[in-house]
Amino acid sequence: MLILALFLAAISTQYIQGATMSGGKTLYLIRHAESYENKLIHSFKTLIGVFPKDPSSPREPLLPLLGILNVPYLIDCPLSPAGVVQTENLQSWSSSTSFLPSLSSKSPVLIVHSPLQRARRTCLAATGYVTPSSRNNSEDPTLNGSNPGLPNVRVEESQLMIEKTPIEWLPGLGGRLDTRLTDFKDWVSNVPEDTVVVVGHSQWFKKLLGMSFKFDNCDVWKVEVDGEGGWGGASRLYKGNEVEEVVVEKEGVEEK
Repeated sequence: MLILALFLAAISTQYIQGATMSGGKTLYLIRHAESYENKLIHSFKTLIGVFPKDPSSPREPLLPLLGILNVPYLIDCPLSPAGVVQTENLQSWSSSTSFLPSLSSKSPVLIVHSPLQRARRTCLAATGYVTPSSRNNSEDPTLNGSNPGLPNVRVEESQLMIEKTPIEWLPGLGGRLDTRLTDFKDWVSNVPEDTVVVVGHSQWFKKLLGMSFKFDNCDVWKVEVDGEGGWGGASRLYKGNEVEEVVVEKEGVEEK
């Protein structure tokens, strides 16, 4: 009888794990607020558009572009002043819609964010959660970890979610990003939570979903993942750069 009971328990456990892994999931994807990297890239694109047409244009815009040479800074740079405002607006939206409390009241929620500080700051604004930092964040103590004490919420940081790196832009090396995305999809399919909030980066999300455009800063998108691992049904819940066009209704958020 004992052997039979153990056998039946093993089959039951295997069935439950299989059902959890093959079931559908709902993901909420949030792009980080504007960083100084975004400002530099925008300035660079503006410069490229101006100087070929008008060589006599003033060269002052070139000065901030010197920061492009500082690759380590660009990879993990802080929010711009506009980005700080965007996080404040995102936090207001999250609070007014009870974004995370509403999700966690229905089912367990996993929050996973990139380790880069612009994503950590945005995650904190959107959810109230961020993992304890492995780095010295004395300039911004809020990044050392936060927990508003909601039930059924777990938070993780993932190295798989860093933005597309300079090396991954080089011809023939883009497969490294593909590998990270595949590993992330496999990881998500195996976590016990069926609701996952993901805070990351524009190129990473663009490649993840096979989109032809990038999310705006602080955009919040909802994506359904079916039991076969298919990703689709993406819809935007919050338009980060145009908050005045978002109407908060009783049943959720609707764009005009």
